Amino acid sequence: MAFTKPSVWFHIPRFSGGARYTDTNEFLSKSVVISFKSRPGPLAYPTLAMKQAVRAAAIQAMNIMWTANDELAKVVIARRPESALFTNVVDTHFNLVAGDLAGGSVALVDNIVNKPFALGAVFQHDRRWVLEKIRRGMLSVSFHLNTGVYLIDMDTAARVVQGGVVIPVGTAIVADGYVHQRGSQSSLVCGFKNGEIHVDFNDFPNYSVNSCARIIIHEAFHKYWGVGDQCYAYDANYYRLTLEQTLDNADSWAWAAVSLGLAGMRMPHNMSADFNQCP
Repeated sequence: MAFTKPSVWFHIPRFSGGARYTDTNEFLSKSVVISFKSRPGPLAYPTLAMKQAVRAAAIQAMNIMWTANDELAKVVIARRPESALFTNVVDTHFNLVAGDLAGGSVALVDNIVNKPFALGAVFQHDRRWVLEKIRRGMLSVSFHLNTGVYLIDMDTAARVVQGGVVIPVGTAIVADGYVHQRGSQSSLVCGFKNGEIHVDFNDFPNYSVNSCARIIIHEAFHKYWGVGDQCYAYDANYYRLTLEQTLDNADSWAWAAVSLGLAGMRMPHNMSADFNQCP
């Protein structure tokens, strides 16, 4: 079901006072809503293929986050042993290497895999303390995505307004998605702290559903958990990030979530034009 955006119908200006670009909202499912600039006629935009790909990716992002959160809860809350995959994921994407005390502002007292429970260790900054921080981030983003996804089309080929400012037609935007930061980053985040999730509908039919889900999850961590971009996973420097840096890196969260959610290690193709692809 498509309809004119209420802000257009009632002539509500942007909060920033700038111009708007999108004019139409559409429910792709009961939990997936998109916003775009409608172009009817023989070259109707967005195409049916785009809408189907966006819907599938949004639903997959919900499923991935639900499963990833469950895997964290099994280890952190139910205290089940870490699987080999689990240990590999937090090692690779959060640089939480067994036995490594990390250093810096998040120096750990120990980093023992499957550390036995001890009442005195409850408040220690150890491996489980880090895993709990990761679990809370996964839980927050899982909750927000699974209560509904709203995606705004970047429409890079035709967009004439960016962030309320008029831009030349066809201005290159080198990104698959973005979220406007409205305030300082903080883990005390609500759904209205940052702007909405923007993704390029043109890309989605060309990527696998898991790749597109990863893009949505990446942007959701910007929006709902307030993390930044320290380094992208296709960059060799990704492996040099400290634990502290990974906890403020949307790609670390997104690729970890995808790996846990799909029950297999997922990484982009290093320094490849196909870096976003995820089998």
